Amino acid sequence: MSTTPHRLATRCAHAGAKRTGGGENGPLQPPIVQSAIFDLGSSRDSDAIFSGERKGYAYSRFGNPTVDVLARTLADLEGGADALVTSSGNAAVLCAVTCALQGRSGPLVTHRDIYGGSFELLRVLSSVYLLHVEFIDPSEEHRWLAAVGRAAAVLVETPSNPLMRLIDLAATVEIARASGAPVIVDNTVATPVNQRPFELGVDWIVHSTTKYLNGHADLIGGCLIRREPLRDQHRSIHKNLGGTVNAFEAWLVLRGLRTLALRMEAHNRNAAAIAQWLERRPEVSRVHYPGLSTHPQAQLFRRQMTHGGGLLSFELAGGEAAAARFLDRMQLIINAVSLGGPETLATLPAKSSHRGMTPEGRQQAGISDGLIRLSAGLEDSADLIRDLEQALTPEG
Repeated sequence: MSTTPHRLATRCAHAGAKRTGGGENGPLQPPIVQSAIFDLGSSRDSDAIFSGERKGYAYSRFGNPTVDVLARTLADLEGGADALVTSSGNAAVLCAVTCALQGRSGPLVTHRDIYGGSFELLRVLSSVYLLHVEFIDPSEEHRWLAAVGRAAAVLVETPSNPLMRLIDLAATVEIARASGAPVIVDNTVATPVNQRPFELGVDWIVHSTTKYLNGHADLIGGCLIRREPLRDQHRSIHKNLGGTVNAFEAWLVLRGLRTLALRMEAHNRNAAAIAQWLERRPEVSRVHYPGLSTHPQAQLFRRQMTHGGGLLSFELAGGEAAAARFLDRMQLIINAVSLGGPETLATLPAKSSHRGMTPEGRQQAGISDGLIRLSAGLEDSADLIRDLEQALTPEG
């Protein structure tokens, strides 16, 4: 039997599947173990399970067979050692930040244009628990790397959502490693198909599994994956923060993962075609998409990513009024939050995902009132561009 590792598309297609062999005649797909509790057996069995002497299940917040299959699959797809599954992407960020900061002092270093939900989470942690968070502009390279050098931990999203700015992961890891600061990368937008953060040395990867990994817009979930094996303290943090997921939603993510590589081909293709088309429109003042040759970080993109992904944003010359008019005129494209599902979605970040920021904060982050975020779905690109054209074309 060949020992050559299978390529990512093959591993996606077999996500969670188990070949039993030996005449066992078991199910190929993992069963949904929808149970909160498990029979502990004898008192000796029970003690062995709770002490960790042997693997076992007691209560689904502590562990569940279906959820464990998903965790192993996610770790495999990202090239990590272990993973934990959470009830949302924000729960994954909370758990990863808590694990990374354990036993360390100093600031959590991040950037202001990070995903709006993560920004609000850090604001809560800062105000309630007095967590020291430093928001640094990564485009100011010397200032960014200096902050990374004094950080207790570093949290980055690259490409950022919605401005699609890139952060040099190799340079960030090199500085962070000198002081022992763990680096957490939100890989939700890029996905393991388009970006491989562990190959660049990062310590943790987080995802909102709601998005591309599931791909059907029918669940809320998240995960955190560690390059090295998880420690007992990490599992304890995960268990006691309470943000665990049930078996059925874990199974839905496994179902979605089987088509991830195939779906990303369409997402990548449609987003690239739309971004190139938008660049030629007089109504559009700027397009944010890392796969464009005109992207200001095109050289870093070629080093760090393989494709531009399915998300982009663009700014309308007419500002907020033009953006509102555009959203109202869309016919095929849907005005909705989130990303990574089959349907193409568009939204106004200043009025949705980044609404919780002050106007000054949005301005500092680069979120203008005329910025549209677009998640390219799986439709035919010609139909999408036709809808974009009629929504952008001035009346009269």
